[in-house]
Amino acid sequence: MRIRFTLLFSFMLLFAALPIDAQERTVFWERWDVTIDDVDTTRNQFRVTEAYDLQFSGTFQFGSVVIPLRNLDRIDQVAVYQDGRALRAACSRAAGTYCVTQQNNEISITYYFLSPITNGRESFRIEYTVYGALRIYPSGDQLWWDAIPEEHFGFSIGAAGVTVELPEGYGPREGVDPVETYGVPADVQVRGETITVTARFPIDGNDSLSVRVQYPHDPNAVPSAWQSAFDQQRAYQENVEPLVNLGLIGLSLLLGLGLPLFIYTRFAASGRDPKVGPVPRYLETPPSDLPPAIVGTLVDEKADLRDVLSTILDLGNRGYLVIEESQTQGFMGIGKTSSFVFKRTDQPITESGLRSFERRLLTNLFPGNTMERTLDSLRTVFYTVIAAMQQDLYAEMVNEGLYAVNPYARRSQWNAYGTLMLVVAFVAGWFIVAQSGGVSPFFLGLPIALGIGAVAAFIAAPSMPARTQKGAEEAAKWKAFVEYLRNLEKYATLENAAAHFQQYLAYAVMAGVDKAWIGHFQRTSTPVAVPTWYFPTYLGRYRGGYRAGSPLPRSFSASGDPGGLPGELARAGGSGFNLDDISGGIGDGLESISNGLTNMLESAGQVMTSTPQPQSSSSSGRWSSGGRSWSGGGFRSGGGSGGGSRGFG
Repeated sequence: MRIRFTLLFSFMLLFAALPIDAQERTVFWERWDVTIDDVDTTRNQFRVTEAYDLQFSGTFQFGSVVIPLRNLDRIDQVAVYQDGRALRAACSRAAGTYCVTQQNNEISITYYFLSPITNGRESFRIEYTVYGALRIYPSGDQLWWDAIPEEHFGFSIGAAGVTVELPEGYGPREGVDPVETYGVPADVQVRGETITVTARFPIDGNDSLSVRVQYPHDPNAVPSAWQSAFDQQRAYQENVEPLVNLGLIGLSLLLGLGLPLFIYTRFAASGRDPKVGPVPRYLETPPSDLPPAIVGTLVDEKADLRDVLSTILDLGNRGYLVIEESQTQGFMGIGKTSSFVFKRTDQPITESGLRSFERRLLTNLFPGNTMERTLDSLRTVFYTVIAAMQQDLYAEMVNEGLYAVNPYARRSQWNAYGTLMLVVAFVAGWFIVAQSGGVSPFFLGLPIALGIGAVAAFIAAPSMPARTQKGAEEAAKWKAFVEYLRNLEKYATLENAAAHFQQYLAYAVMAGVDKAWIGHFQRTSTPVAVPTWYFPTYLGRYRGGYRAGSPLPRSFSASGDPGGLPGELARAGGSGFNLDDISGGIGDGLESISNGLTNMLESAGQVMTSTPQPQSSSSSGRWSSGGRSWSGGGFRSGGGSGGGSRGFG
């Protein structure tokens, strides 16, 4: 217990010993009074006196007054008093001095107390003369002064008032010259040339008080240079800008609603497929002779890499090429590495036998008299062919009557519209924000509306254009066939499907279910024929490989019919050759062939789409990755002179 008491007592002593500056410091204006007198209506000047009665909590050494030089010409003849004693003008930061500086279009007055004030009361008075802040109008001149600015660093003011002493004969005329206040609620009294404004309530940390007085026009007064531009701006803001804003709101709504509506009507007219009759949930056989690449482009409405890869297998089925796979044992027999070679058969590339995308693939895979090509040799060079084949596929869709117009071109057009609207919206929005209040914020509605239109265009683009009647019917039927491929064991037995393993494999690649399709047949005892175009040279009878340019061997049948094959494989003889035979003879042969086919498809996809990395610009060879009626100047708040900030430190 004694130890706890000792620790508590020590902590209290330590806290009491802390410097007061380290504790919270606050300021409370018991009174803040502003007097405006010595008004010279002809010379356009007046005197301002700010008087503070302050309560300090903590230690303070200086005060600060910052007044923006807005809507006036200049401020000078500054004087500062503390408790009635004048401080000296000097920028030495010495006690009892004050310093006046001007920069960034504002004047700053920093005054240093006669001595630091700690937890006490004190009074200060700041005087200065303002030139060019009176507004001159034939119907009546005006004095508009922001007496208490919003920025007084969050400290409250208990009571505040503003007194304006006008020259004799220049008092506001009742029923003619208005007197208004802005900011906190205040009471106004006009007695001849004296106008008194009293805040009704204490002023919170971010509140302000401004006074605006109109008085009879001085015919000898000359307006300041800033007044003309100010009046034009206020006239625009109060007379024209509301109409402009209304128009901007209407135009923004028109664009924001009209653009999506217009895009929807275009989508409804040319982005929806025609209705088709009833179609079975699934189909066990291909509904037409369309090649897999065209089917894939038709079904998902885009030509992608799977469609291109399916063409390789389809051309193999049709006897145009063979794929050889070799395996190399890893270090100390750990792991295996596969390599693939494409080889031409003796079947000629004729104009009538091939479509444009198929012909492009073969002529680029085997340029000139080339009869074989490794998969690795296509790295960073074949990607341009992929892009060209995709364009050929879109053109073939039109040739087949599946689309009335090229879908890629039409979607690119809609995406271009969306991109253009988005760019215009971004540039316009950036420009409006950069004006920092120089333009109406309602202008932002236009880029927002354009942005909405851009989003609508991007959403509609993938569905443009619609398929033709033929295209819609073909798509529905082929989707039923894809459903069969995707859920094979749900709709058919593996034994019945085994006979179509090779025929449907290209369609499975197109549908993205090739792994599942191949994997299905690892779970059946029914023999499955090895694709005629696939030569896994690391297994049994394929060790001799395929001789490029020779006829493609007839398909090995699952029923055990012999097949005459060229080279070493043909000499091996046997009564039928299939995946199951290999599995039974080499243990892991079935799994190896399945993995090989899958590996080939994955490798081909990566290699054929690989692009050269951009070279850096360096030579190192590295690669880089009021009132009733105002005489002028508007009637709203926010246009007065003065203001700024007041604070202590």
